[in-house]
Amino acid sequence: MNVSVATPVRRTSRLGPLGLGVYNLFYWPYLVVTCALLFVPALALFLLTAWWDPKRRWLRRYTTYWGAHYLTWAPFAGVRVSGREHLRGVTGCIYVVNHQSMCDILAVYGTYLDLAWVSKIENFYAPFLGWNMWLNGYVALRRGHLGSIRRMLRQSERMLRSGQALCVFPEGTRSPDGQLIAFYRGAFWLAARAGVPIVPLVIDGTQEVIAKHRARIVPLLVDVHILPPIYAAEANGNSYALRDLVRTRMAEELVRMRSSWAIGTQP
Repeated sequence: MNVSVATPVRRTSRLGPLGLGVYNLFYWPYLVVTCALLFVPALALFLLTAWWDPKRRWLRRYTTYWGAHYLTWAPFAGVRVSGREHLRGVTGCIYVVNHQSMCDILAVYGTYLDLAWVSKIENFYAPFLGWNMWLNGYVALRRGHLGSIRRMLRQSERMLRSGQALCVFPEGTRSPDGQLIAFYRGAFWLAARAGVPIVPLVIDGTQEVIAKHRARIVPLLVDVHILPPIYAAEANGNSYALRDLVRTRMAEELVRMRSSWAIGTQP
């Protein structure tokens, strides 16, 4: 089997067309209003804790629950996580996530892992959500700008060496069809340099929740599988080989996940 190809299994909602229309009629206003309302406690928490909590652990925990609840608490939806046992003893690391949908961020929050995002700088200017990214100390990146890339790498390395975990989408953009696309090398070079493991998070189902270039929400259960940490030593310290090794293991897991859905034996 070619592990680079795993045909997505279509997940269907229990809601019909009318039900989905009503669902979206309430979901989007709820999201917009609560983004504004929930930013206020985030700002207060930042002001109260920033001076003694430089790693923003309290604020990041609050942000995790804020983001997760849009999927984990949503009616007819949810996040099913497996593989937490692989994280025993892991502190500083880089989580790498396949990118299928805007909903992937909510699915990652639904794992309730302690992490900081590396994200394009445009996201930081989005009202409320983006402002909260600044408060959380997430790492901003201006694509194609060498100075920004260097600043991002320096900041990321400092955070990793202090025991913090980062999260990135190594594909750099959403997949158009749910398949893995090429990975950029940056996260793997950084992991090898900082001496921290890569922890793959394999997501499936989010491409059905909100498809690329569409705004309709389809509430579904999505899956996040946490794979065992992969160290640069497994690739002889070579960041290119590490990138390819991680991508292969994620592709293999995606095949397994979709095969279990297809035959109805998902965990």
